[in-house]
Amino acid sequence: MTDPALAHRFDAGWKILHAAGKLALDYFHRRHELVIEKKGMQDLVSIADQAVERAIRGELARTFPKDAIIGEEDGASDDYLAASGVWVLDPIDGTSNFLRGMPYWCCVMAYSVNGVTEIGLTYDPVHDELFACRRGEAATKNGQPIVVSERPVEEACVGLSFNFKQDGDAYAAMLGRLNRMGFDNRRSGSTALHLAHVADGRLDACITRDCQSWDVLAGLALVEAAGGVASRYTAGATLLERRPVLATTPRLQGAIEEAAGFSLDPRD
Repeated sequence: MTDPALAHRFDAGWKILHAAGKLALDYFHRRHELVIEKKGMQDLVSIADQAVERAIRGELARTFPKDAIIGEEDGASDDYLAASGVWVLDPIDGTSNFLRGMPYWCCVMAYSVNGVTEIGLTYDPVHDELFACRRGEAATKNGQPIVVSERPVEEACVGLSFNFKQDGDAYAAMLGRLNRMGFDNRRSGSTALHLAHVADGRLDACITRDCQSWDVLAGLALVEAAGGVASRYTAGATLLERRPVLATTPRLQGAIEEAAGFSLDPRD
């Protein structure tokens, strides 16, 4: 794909996500009116997730009709396998926080070409922070460059996630290793926002033992663009398969891989 074509997608993409985030924020302020459904244990979805995803899909389909789309709520478009360019989105990452009124959630969108993430976008509407990157260029927050931290282990904090699809004992063992090594940790409820905050230097690493591409694709790209190291999602999995990933600063890579129990490329 040509550079002008990617530039057009980047410019249109962040505007579409920003508008979708404002829609999500309106639902957040009216969350007590929402109909909530349960997809699994501690796995909730609301009409807000569905409405925001469909708003994004509609704009993408009108603007880039030849691109495929994969989303958390409505799955993959019929042309997913035939298209080289695919938008991957999560309308609200951190739905449980969203529905509880906790201001740690975001809207996420990435653009992948032949398995390589070319564009990563994460918007935190509550704090009006838009994290964005294009492959080969600097990551930004509201247009200003961001970089990962340089903290040592004894000052570092790791963003963690857990869901009931994971092995609880393996998660507890990983947490024990992090504690013994001297890492602090947070489980704040949005892996996508954790990754954006690694890129911005607020967190120093992010580990998730089980996720979908729409949870992490944009954030992994943001961390790399901000000078960090991160799993490549499609190394060992398709965009529709679950897998573990991690992202961190170069200084902490060895320690984070040891604590996680897997490497940046879990095929190793």
